[in-house]
Amino acid sequence: MTYNNSQQFSAVIFAGGNSTRMGQDKALMCGGVERIRQLCIECGIVKIITLCGSKERISLFEGEVWPDPGHCQKLSDVIRWVYREISGPVQFIPCDAFDLDLDSLQALLQSGGGVPLDSNSNRQPLLANCPSDYQMGDGSSVNSLFDGLATIVIAGRGDGFSNYNEKSQLKEHHQ
Repeated sequence: MTYNNSQQFSAVIFAGGNSTRMGQDKALMCGGVERIRQLCIECGIVKIITLCGSKERISLFEGEVWPDPGHCQKLSDVIRWVYREISGPVQFIPCDAFDLDLDSLQALLQSGGGVPLDSNSNRQPLLANCPSDYQMGDGSSVNSLFDGLATIVIAGRGDGFSNYNEKSQLKEHHQ
């Protein structure tokens, strides 16, 4: 089933972090990147890219997998680089969006662009939906890249936009 011509979207899944605070690879937890890829496929997204970090991680993931280029020193550099490499609208998704479900992803794809709020009313820039004509900010922080995008409030879907950095956060939320 295709939503709002989601075939034109590229999905970019972030799976290159060290997951130091979590204590295990977040890209492999709770269904991992494969679960997120499946959600994208169910939404009709044809181009799904997993950013894996180092070249050594390529074999961990299915589909189109890109290592971070050597000239990128931080996540904002990687985001800026991948956005320049892709034409058309882009839906970014972090691998620790453990609660992202089909309805939440569909709502993002239909939003027309923006950064969703999680259930704590925090903007989640790593879930940014960038229309094809979006001019990414030139700051050095991830937030600054998406300053030009509206905040998206999707009623009843905030939990789907949460991310997790520590096991205690995951345990608290899933009790």
